[in-house]
Amino acid sequence: MVRYSILAVAFAILGAEAGPCRPTTVTSVAEASSTIASDTTVTTTTTEEPACVETQVVVNPGFDDSDSSKSPWFGDGSLTTDDPTTAPNAISFVFSNGVGNAHISQTLTNLDGTYRLAYKWGVFSGVSADGFACSITPKIGDNTLRSVYPDDYIGWTPARQIWSSAGNVVAEADLSLVLECNGEYGQLTINVDDITLTKLCGPQAN
Repeated sequence: MVRYSILAVAFAILGAEAGPCRPTTVTSVAEASSTIASDTTVTTTTTEEPACVETQVVVNPGFDDSDSSKSPWFGDGSLTTDDPTTAPNAISFVFSNGVGNAHISQTLTNLDGTYRLAYKWGVFSGVSADGFACSITPKIGDNTLRSVYPDDYIGWTPARQIWSSAGNVVAEADLSLVLECNGEYGQLTINVDDITLTKLCGPQAN
């Protein structure tokens, strides 16, 4: 008769892993989570365009700043006190022997927008003048504006028209009046006064 030890049988059934002296190891991993909060303030700056101000930009428009100089105008013509539209002076151009041309100019800067050009002209005297045909043509820089055509003795006559810088800033340009005359005359006198160039705002500028 074979006898088995109870302890031996139990050891065989449970196996070696169930030994009473074998420790059990448990590993625990803890994960940490961090959150970074971003608090960013965005500042928007709006720049407004300067308000349009109606401004007359010609210096000495009536030739009245001096009795001896037409500065800052340059070119032809001489000061006269003979019946100016605004006292004391106007600018006078004298043509002789049936032909002639002349100009009067002023350099302007930073032209930007729409402008009204205005001036007054008149044919005041002639010697041995049986007939004549003249033109007065305004120019701003390379732009030629609409002419007027004096062909008779006439007093002060206003002229005006609109000019635009076409969305550009014109850093520098000469404003000029160019006069030409032809005909049968010994001498012919044309006077000009009150040349203005005024920046327009609002509906006038459209």
